[in-house]
Amino acid sequence: MFLKRDPILDLSSELRELQDWKPGSLRVFEYALNVTALAIEPVSGLLAAGTGNGVIHLIGRPGVECKILLPDAYRVTSLYLPTSAFKIVCLDDHNQLHVWDLMSPGVPKYLASARFDQANSLSVSSYHTHALVVLQSGEIRTYDMTCLRKSPYTIPNLWSLYEDKMAASGMPEVITPTSGVALDVAPHPRNMNFLFIIYGGGIVLSDLTERNTSRVYELVHPPGAPGGNGYGSPDILTHRRPEATCIAIHPAGHFFAVGYTDGSIAFWAVDDEDQPLLVRTLDDLDVNVVDAAQLEIHLNHESSGQVPPQREPIFKLSWCSFSNSSDPRGGDTALVVLGGSQIANSPGVTVMLLPAFNPSAPPTSPIPTDLHPATREAMRSSVHSSDVYFYSTNGLVQDYLLIPQSEPHFSGNFDPFAILFIREGPRQTRVVEGYQFPPPSFSRTAVEGESSTRPQDALDDLADTLEYMQMSDEPRTLHLPGILSNGSSGILDGQLKRVNRDSFLNLVQGSFDNTRSLNLRAGFAYLNTRDQSEAGLSKYQPPRILITAHSDLTIQISDVSANLLTNAKPNPIEYEYPNPLYNLSIDVNIVLSDARVAQRLGLSDCPMVHLVEMASDSLEIAVGLSGGAILMYCLRKSEGDEGRPYHELSDGELMSLQHINVAINLKYLPHLLLFPKKGDLSAIALADIGLLAASYGDGSLFVVDIRGPGVILRLDGKAKSRHSIGLHLGNPEVDAFVSMLWTVCPIESDPQPHLRLIAARPSGSSQLFTFEQRSDSSWKPTGEVTKIESLSHPLPGAMFVINSKTGARCLADRRRLSVSADGSTSVLFVVAGEKGARCHLNINGDRLGRTEWSSKVGQVLSTQIVEKLGSRALVAFTDRNEALAYSLPDLEFLYNLELPPIRRSLPITVDETGDFVAWTLHPECGLIQEATYGTMFDSRRVNSPSDVVFSTSKPISPTPPQPVSVAPESFFGAWFKFSSTMTAEQADILFGGPDRPIPKPQIPVDTAAPEDKNTPPARVAAAQATSTQNSLYNRLTSALEERGQMLGDLEDRFNSLEQGSRSMVNQAKRLAAEQTAKSWFKFG
Repeated sequence: MFLKRDPILDLSSELRELQDWKPGSLRVFEYALNVTALAIEPVSGLLAAGTGNGVIHLIGRPGVECKILLPDAYRVTSLYLPTSAFKIVCLDDHNQLHVWDLMSPGVPKYLASARFDQANSLSVSSYHTHALVVLQSGEIRTYDMTCLRKSPYTIPNLWSLYEDKMAASGMPEVITPTSGVALDVAPHPRNMNFLFIIYGGGIVLSDLTERNTSRVYELVHPPGAPGGNGYGSPDILTHRRPEATCIAIHPAGHFFAVGYTDGSIAFWAVDDEDQPLLVRTLDDLDVNVVDAAQLEIHLNHESSGQVPPQREPIFKLSWCSFSNSSDPRGGDTALVVLGGSQIANSPGVTVMLLPAFNPSAPPTSPIPTDLHPATREAMRSSVHSSDVYFYSTNGLVQDYLLIPQSEPHFSGNFDPFAILFIREGPRQTRVVEGYQFPPPSFSRTAVEGESSTRPQDALDDLADTLEYMQMSDEPRTLHLPGILSNGSSGILDGQLKRVNRDSFLNLVQGSFDNTRSLNLRAGFAYLNTRDQSEAGLSKYQPPRILITAHSDLTIQISDVSANLLTNAKPNPIEYEYPNPLYNLSIDVNIVLSDARVAQRLGLSDCPMVHLVEMASDSLEIAVGLSGGAILMYCLRKSEGDEGRPYHELSDGELMSLQHINVAINLKYLPHLLLFPKKGDLSAIALADIGLLAASYGDGSLFVVDIRGPGVILRLDGKAKSRHSIGLHLGNPEVDAFVSMLWTVCPIESDPQPHLRLIAARPSGSSQLFTFEQRSDSSWKPTGEVTKIESLSHPLPGAMFVINSKTGARCLADRRRLSVSADGSTSVLFVVAGEKGARCHLNINGDRLGRTEWSSKVGQVLSTQIVEKLGSRALVAFTDRNEALAYSLPDLEFLYNLELPPIRRSLPITVDETGDFVAWTLHPECGLIQEATYGTMFDSRRVNSPSDVVFSTSKPISPTPPQPVSVAPESFFGAWFKFSSTMTAEQADILFGGPDRPIPKPQIPVDTAAPEDKNTPPARVAAAQATSTQNSLYNRLTSALEERGQMLGDLEDRFNSLEQGSRSMVNQAKRLAAEQTAKSWFKFG
């Protein structure tokens, strides 16, 4: 017993005044769960994501994020970032077009909107500044993004005109209600004078200058041809006209692919509208050709009653080219196909690798009037896929976006390095995930093709073999910005944790992996000018991390330290906030896919992450799964730590995981599995000295020595079925432990500090277990179990043991164990429950304070002891957006503090300094859609959004690709008919009409853009060109003004000279008259 009791000090002396508290919000993190449209500006590297509730998120280089709102919360259906105008253009589901200016300082300025009739799609060019709006009526309207007005140029319903022409000529034509519906438009990739218009009935190639129809491409399956629906189609013996849905044009511009509702893809030559080059599905070729043998087999088995498999329509096509070819016609290409699979197949996107279009010179002959057969055959050969890859996804893909390296050519399909999918998430959500593009298997195919066409010696063959073996066929998953990636992975819960600087440095060392990023480069972000006076103090803020559990069975760790946001002009912010530490991520799926683990767990359903705990110093992580399994992860110490031979452990509840391999760049390795088959977990506690405590729903308790490993304590929930190894304990109570805490401290009946585990039950019956260390450094329980007074229904994580003099936490770590050998100091035991809180001296000693929550404050969800300037107080957070502050140790009520407006659904996670994160759940899917980072002491903190500047990234609109010949150049002039194209300026004049206002040149914004060492030389040259142009414009303007002023001065001088001359003439006349008069009259 304590013979001399130390005086109990007031630990809340510096927190008793209201001005000592200042709850506030520092940042709000949003996670996109309803993405409906994506857009990329490849030259500057700016990504935009539109949502179903009228929000557009703009994402640039790390730290550059902002959002803009539509005037009304309408769904974004189409979204573009045109290089030519450097504006944001979107179409909502209420047929309104909206425009924002990216050149305005700060958040893009809303410029204008325009309402159209029922609109189906929007198309924007990277070269001219007019948007094309496709209407349901079949008309195409134009909108001037520079003058911000509707342009007079209109394209009528050309399909209706075509049908009228066919009817007038007497040719029979099948007219359907949707054949004249315009779906989309696609500009010719090398000739802006031509526009492909997708109607339900087919494709119309329009000459914009001549305002007429050049060609019409209509697909008709003859009777007996399988078409996209196969031989099981009930109307196979009739002519069928599947409706067109989408188009993709080969980079050379001489042929294109069209998708149809029956799942077929037709390849057409631009110069041949009568017969397609090839019609295929994802599985079969030439589905527009009648195969009499197959048709007979089908007709003979027609009475079997089998339902033919249904095939999806082709929803979207993209034809990609790559920069690794010197051929102006594009070299090898890739066709991306959304749709076309059988409905029973797994969802995803198909990519076909197509050979280069390399026609030989046609035979010498008179100039042909139609497509030469040799050229036609070369086109057909270039659309036979040489390889196919299927991107499998977890949900139906609604749309996709290719991310080019740096050029916007070919509708953004030139040289892409990534592909983003908008796919269905859980419970009607739409999320984004990204992958490497093209698939690595295409490179393997290219290597095989090159090696087969050149002679090789043994060394070359060995080098190719090694390169082949090092290739992975699976595309890498890309690290997307947090607003997108956390939406895709689905955050379930999280924990804010303060770590000491040594541990933090150990964590972040080598954890910045940019090899899988999107390499977005647009804009700069700086510390807000209002926060510059507070930025200097941020370096004294402790490091903090955010640990989040995700629905895809991953654990992510992000850096949320305050010093990430302190860069002021001219030094931009360098990191995303929160900054994801990708090398610290944990993928539970890797462990669950191991055969031994799968056999041990015997899971019928996919588990979910239930609990996550991290040790403060050792940084070990315990992941608790639904079903009761706990996975222990330890930091990698050397490169050879993982992949050890599997060995059985003596304890049946444990299984070693050190044989499981993970990626070499990951720092956390699987270490141990605990699975006693006792039901779901109720609580876990992790000590820095390598001990894990786990309690289960049946009341059982297990304590594991992680370093051993071995079970050192078993406590059965039912007295009748108890068994143990090491310590035999029985407990008739069956209510489970719901809160546990490891500590090194004395108790009232034992003044010597020991390692102890406090475990609290809902009934209020809490127990204290004491452990001692053996000579071999392992741990064992002493056999003594102490019952202590506690509260009923304790809150998870609401037990605290602190030093009675300093208020410091009495943790179970090596430092605390070494200090305990020098003597004992009294401690305070604070525990909070659903109805109130208690404070006891030395765990089971006198009660020093007690409080009951008032019914007026609502339900208390979480508590924390927070510290400021050496003083500490207990803070209870309620479901009414309030925080109740109590003094220590007497638990005197101090203040009811109103928190910033937070829509939260989960308990707040709070660290010891008073910083907190509040989670907001999506009302339908149950995932977190928003996180609010706040603090109880919002003084001298960076709490304003960063200043974002996009104008420094204004791209120079590149020169459009020029038309290329269909044959070798030497034969080009002899037989190929070629039409001249028009420039972007001519297109704007054509669309804008004669009354188009003269566009005003944009006044350059004076923004200090720092030099980026990673900026490509081409972009530097472009930026210098922009600066030169702006400077030249200013100089010319000033020169014109000076010239005007000089001309005005000259005019004044000439007027003055004229008046002087007139006065001199008059004076001379007067003098002459006077002299004449004198001589006449003889005066003088």
